[in-house]
Amino acid sequence: MSETTIENLKTKFKGCYVATLTPFGNQEIGGAVDTATIRNHVKWLLDNGVEGLCPAGTTGEFLYLSDEEKRAIIAATVEGAEGRVPTIAGVWAFTSHDAASLAKYAESVGADGVFLPTPIYYPAGDNEIFHWYEAVARATSLPVFAYNIPQYAANTVSIACLHHLFDAGLIAGVKDSTGKADRVGELVRNFGEHHVVYAASDGFATEGRKLGADGFISAIANATPALFARLWAGDESLQPQVDALRSTLKQMGSIAALKYLLHRQGFPFGNARLPFSELTGEHRQILDSIAL
Repeated sequence: MSETTIENLKTKFKGCYVATLTPFGNQEIGGAVDTATIRNHVKWLLDNGVEGLCPAGTTGEFLYLSDEEKRAIIAATVEGAEGRVPTIAGVWAFTSHDAASLAKYAESVGADGVFLPTPIYYPAGDNEIFHWYEAVARATSLPVFAYNIPQYAANTVSIACLHHLFDAGLIAGVKDSTGKADRVGELVRNFGEHHVVYAASDGFATEGRKLGADGFISAIANATPALFARLWAGDESLQPQVDALRSTLKQMGSIAALKYLLHRQGFPFGNARLPFSELTGEHRQILDSIAL
């Protein structure tokens, strides 16, 4: 990572971010990435108060995207942002070589940072995880943010490993998607003074803010950006509304449901890719009843 002051990092990478969905250009499952819709959606998000963008991540169906598609998504997001807010690109891949290659590409098209989850599926200890991040951080001058999502990756970035990574200057911050107050509180206490700490999991927004996280990364804000901008700005009365919406979306597959909510607002996001299921007629009726 290039030399960047702590104050600049903490100022630049703060606020309400969106883990953006990936639109596919037709209604067939597996359709091509629609970069025009990405750019239009990004501009709408920013006009409604979003302070940062996180493309090609968990919400963006990264596991079912080719590297070529990830590159197209990252480039289109940066183009749509037009420098108004930071873009932190997801660069997860099955190998460290491919993740590093994606990080280099993100830098070449003007992204502001990269998110990297832990290695997935096979158990990895602190030493393996350290070298995983090292391989990517050495390949780019962009700030690298560790992404802790053990409920899906099956590996955790431990506090001890994070100390090692920060001390080595390999990462600039950490995103935690556990939705656990004790974990986020520990991150803020250990690293919050000098490094960027993001909270995630939409039901955790108010709690994450109270604990002192620098920012929050939302999936639901894809369809309700103004709502989340107000929530992160301190309107805690909105958290029950978010919780109710989150509960509804999870019952029918959040990604497909969010895409449908965006379709209602004029953004043709298409279907989610297999193995995600299409929405039923009943699901659509429920989503049509939600005020946006």
